Amino acid sequence: MKTYKQTIKRIQLLVTANLLFFVCAVNAQIVNAEPQLRWVDVKELCIEGKGWTDTKHFYDRFPAKAEGLIRKSVWDLSENSAGICVRFKTDATSISARWTLRNRKIALTNMAASGVSGLDLYVRFNGEWRWLGAARPDSVTNEKKLTAGMSQEVRECLLYLPLYNGIENLEIGIPLEAKCELPPLRPINMKPVVFYGTSIVQGGCASRPGMAYPAILCRRLDCTMINLGFSGNAICEPEIATLLAELDPAVYMLDPLPNMNSETVKSRMPEFIEKLRTVHPKTPIILVENTEMGDAPVNPSRREGYSASNAILRKIFEERVKAGDRNLFYIRGDKLLGTDGQGTVDRVHPSDLGFMRMADVMEPVLKRALRAGR
Repeated sequence: MKTYKQTIKRIQLLVTANLLFFVCAVNAQIVNAEPQLRWVDVKELCIEGKGWTDTKHFYDRFPAKAEGLIRKSVWDLSENSAGICVRFKTDATSISARWTLRNRKIALTNMAASGVSGLDLYVRFNGEWRWLGAARPDSVTNEKKLTAGMSQEVRECLLYLPLYNGIENLEIGIPLEAKCELPPLRPINMKPVVFYGTSIVQGGCASRPGMAYPAILCRRLDCTMINLGFSGNAICEPEIATLLAELDPAVYMLDPLPNMNSETVKSRMPEFIEKLRTVHPKTPIILVENTEMGDAPVNPSRREGYSASNAILRKIFEERVKAGDRNLFYIRGDKLLGTDGQGTVDRVHPSDLGFMRMADVMEPVLKRALRAGR
């Protein structure tokens, strides 16, 4: 009888212990479970970085009318969402995103998927934009957490879209009880800075969309941008100048020389500038020389090519200033990437370090141009 009672007691203790373990496990799952999310289509928020509203697809960079008027390679690149960003206000303790890409190639041989097809989140903190989190894609359709563990206070956020891929749709996920609203209005007189150029302007090879130099500059100066960088295809066609002249920017920054040789600079750049000046006689224009590798060893013929193109651009600049163009500015290329050879991924495209160095050189010139345009 005693043995029987002991056995029953052991069974009862074992059942109680298992029950307690089960309850604890369930409670732990409840505590650690991901909160339910409310998904907000970013089209309901503030979209910045689009120069035209009449686009074939919402996140295109050129208007629909440009298809067939410009080269197909440029049109295809205009479907990349470089420079387009979403500004919003939220008190969410975590922020997620789900997005569908237009192209299946989510990375390049010299550029990570996080920059090509990823998202990049910044927050305004003490009056400055600070990095908060990023989302790297795995496939065409993605759902990722951008950041978590934040205190519940209202923040202004800025989310950059992919540099080298297009977006079909994009939603922000926040906890059910959180707010996601339109941000404070920009100053009523704020105009965007329009960047025209090559893969370097588009953002190759930044690790994240927010590390392209146009994005760095516009965060520092807290202004909006329109990124019209077209990888391998910035050759100053008159059709592109006509499109750019339709915009009303604070400043034009022209940085196409890495895609041009000395002859095309000589033959096309003066007409390109003149087309902009005809419509915008007083809008500041910044001309940017080709980047050089400083003291790093470079093939002599390549360095000569840089120097020849830059010399012609400098002559164009000086002649226009002499003729009375007082709102023309100039950035030399010899210090843009530093002088130690550490600023690029492949001797052409900047790394994040290279983009930061470019922004450091460009910032004071852009500041002067913005003041001149007021």
